[in-house]
Amino acid sequence: MTSSRIRWVLVAPLLTMALTATGTAGAAEDRPAPARTTLTAAADPAADAGSTAPSTVLQSAAFAAEDTCTRLPAAARATIPDAVTACVSVDGATAAAPRTKTAAAAPAAAGLAADDPDGDGLGTEFEPDADDPEPPPPSCVLTSPGTWTWSRTGGLCLNGAEVTYTLYDANGKTIGTGLIQVNSTLATSYKSLDLNETITAKLVRVTGDVKSLVVKVQVACGAGCTTVTKQPWYGTSELTPGAEKTGKTKYNGGAFAANTTRSSFRTSYKMYVTMPGATPVDPSASWSSPATGEIRCDMEQPRLRGCVIPTDEMPVLSYSRGHAKYGIVVPIYEEIMRRRGTDVLHAVNQTKANANRAATCTPFTNLYPGVTGADSCDEFPPASTSEGGQDGTLCAELTPQVVNGIWSAPATWPTRPTTGTETCLRLHITQRANSSAGGVLGSLRKYQRLVDGDPFRIEFTA
Repeated sequence: MTSSRIRWVLVAPLLTMALTATGTAGAAEDRPAPARTTLTAAADPAADAGSTAPSTVLQSAAFAAEDTCTRLPAAARATIPDAVTACVSVDGATAAAPRTKTAAAAPAAAGLAADDPDGDGLGTEFEPDADDPEPPPPSCVLTSPGTWTWSRTGGLCLNGAEVTYTLYDANGKTIGTGLIQVNSTLATSYKSLDLNETITAKLVRVTGDVKSLVVKVQVACGAGCTTVTKQPWYGTSELTPGAEKTGKTKYNGGAFAANTTRSSFRTSYKMYVTMPGATPVDPSASWSSPATGEIRCDMEQPRLRGCVIPTDEMPVLSYSRGHAKYGIVVPIYEEIMRRRGTDVLHAVNQTKANANRAATCTPFTNLYPGVTGADSCDEFPPASTSEGGQDGTLCAELTPQVVNGIWSAPATWPTRPTTGTETCLRLHITQRANSSAGGVLGSLRKYQRLVDGDPFRIEFTA
């Protein structure tokens, strides 16, 4: 479809206006108009011309930890007779940094629906088109030292936690220290319950009687999670100044409690630091991932199980007026959301979505029963949201179309003119457009792991 200029003719009771906008607006839906009565008023399609892709807010929290002192093992005292006590303390390098925004790609538009055999858009609201592109792999960026940072799909990072090993003599005087810097990156996946983490410990410097150190790490996770690989490295090799150890740990978020379909948990860490030749003594310094950065794993999607880290930044469902497949419906979606007075919707599960669709689209009269794919019921708000499922007899039943370059959305039946106040829709559109519009929501649900009750925002772009 070319980007020809299309006139938007929008009429509501006691209101007539003509707008001109550049875009496709679903011009492929050029077909004869059904009975024309009252038209709905849509929002100005030029209003969002300057819209940009949604942003993802990186959440952050200051690092906090515990300290432990123990009597030095005999093996270490034999090497340094004056040393009787060792303390391992851990802290963040700096205070927490403010949130920063990083650009994120808009949700990908879906193509023809392989998983939507009925062509009603409902199947793709839960499973997008087979050719839907994969999102970029999660990448957790190490930002401000001394902080945890995370995002919904980008994983969880710890940057620059500082572990200090201190030797004391019998009088409590410091006779040596070692400074270890710790970084970790934990990746979540929308299609796996496995969580893979990389941990690095670097001996930055030593003083006094401390010449080198042996560093061990052990990880764990809370209820709902199983620790698969507990230590990032094994053995007792020592670190000298400037040397580092890097290894991987692994968790699985599929330890769901009976009769549940999701779990939320935190990860925890213990670091054992000793002088060479000494056996680690438990307890030692420990820390946990932040309470505000709990990982959530679920098995609530039809095929894929996966994990995210929910934040207060809602995922964004982005619809383009110029989209070649579904663009014809976007101005009507916009008008309904304007009437509802919000840009927020909430996901529901498939059982509820099926009931919602039946409530809005049953019964439904096909305008072109002899032409495969020429007509289908597109309900809005979507059936897979808690805002969907309104009684279809109370919704505006319209047939959006572009005829000779003129976009309009007349009421489908002369006996059911619109009032201009309806807050839900039954649209007559092709199965191709219906599946594509549903697939955009399916992509968001899939890649952002939207589960029952999750809020998300809806935006409309040029």
